[in-house]
Parts: sequence; structure tokens; C-alpha cells
Amino acid sequence: MEHYNNWPRVIRQLESLNKHAVAIGFFGEKNSQLLTIVRANEYGAHIVPKKGQWLTIPTENVPIGSDGAPKSAKEIPGLFKPKGKNVLAFSNNDGTLTVMYYLVKEVNIPSRPFIRLALIENTEKYKHMIEQGIEDITFNGSNAIKVLTKLGVTAVADIRKSSITLSKPANAPATIARKKSSNPLVDTGNLQRSITYRII
Repeated sequence: MEHYNNWPRVIRQLESLNKHAVAIGFFGEKNSQLLTIVRANEYGAHIVPKKGQWLTIPTENVPIGSDGAPKSAKEIPGLFKPKGKNVLAFSNNDGTLTVMYYLVKEVNIPSRPFIRLALIENTEKYKHMIEQGIEDITFNGSNAIKVLTKLGVTAVADIRKSSITLSKPANAPATIARKKSSNPLVDTGNLQRSITYRII
């Protein structure tokens, strides 16, 4: 049997591995609102009204919209601000009020760096995966795309886990009441489902 020289394939795959990278996280074509939420939680944010005097913070009484988030005040007819109260409410038939939104001048979201924590906690594992991938390309017939795909799938799982297990700082009391949870990054699961990877 003629001796087979595997080195040209190995060199091509190692060059391909060197030319490509894996981007892991959130990509904004579909939902720029989600990117805003992710950025605010990862780095923290100080939010003030862009227009008007107040920010509206939904209560547990606000229905969920088609996007999985609480409906905005514009979407709920009949809201008004009771005199002397920093809320938006509507009147019930029995004369009572149902508070739909708290009105605040600013919101401070503390940093919850779930993406950076996942990277810090798993850097050595990722280095080992690349080393193993190079070995598999060299001796076991693997290729660059397989190595990068495995790295992407693993990192996505690690970031999802980090977003679920990170519990501090906890949600504000109004958010806990609405979400029925103190876990700051878990609500509908949309954040976790949106974490993905791309080979670039």
C-alpha cells in the first residue's frame, strides 16, 4: 500500500483554524431590545427618561405582550396618574385602583457580569479544547469547523449556566413581585435561548 501523506490536509485545517474564530453571545438582528437588556445587566446601567418626566416600572398587574415582555404603558388604555401618587393606574368598577406602573425618575441596574464570569471560570477548559482540537486535526482526521463548533456549543452552554446560577445582586422588590423570582437574569427564558455562536 502506498504511503499516504496527511500533512497537506493537516496544514490546510490548521491554517483554517488560525483564520477563523468563534463569536459567542447575542446577535442583534432580531431583537435589539434584548441586546439593551443584556448590556445593562452585564455592565450595569443608569437609566433616566429620554422623553418626559418619568420612567414606568411595570407591576405584576401588567399583562405580557407578544414579545414576552410586559406591555408598555402606551399599550394599556385608561391609565392615569392619581394625584400625589407616583404610579399609573386605572379605576375599577368598584372605585378601587389597580396600580399598573410605578413612576420613577431614574433606575440603577447593578452589574451582573454573567458573560465575563463564564469566560473567567472556563478559560482553561477552552484552552484545553483548542489543544485537543489541534491534536484531533493532526492525528484523528478532524477539521477546523468541528473544533470551532465544539468550542461554540460548549461556551454557549457555559454562558447559559452562568446566567441561571448568578443570583446576586438580586432583583429589586418591584421586579421580584412581577417576575415571582429574585433571580435577576431568568424571566421567560428568552435571554438564555438567545445565546448562540457564530464561526467568523
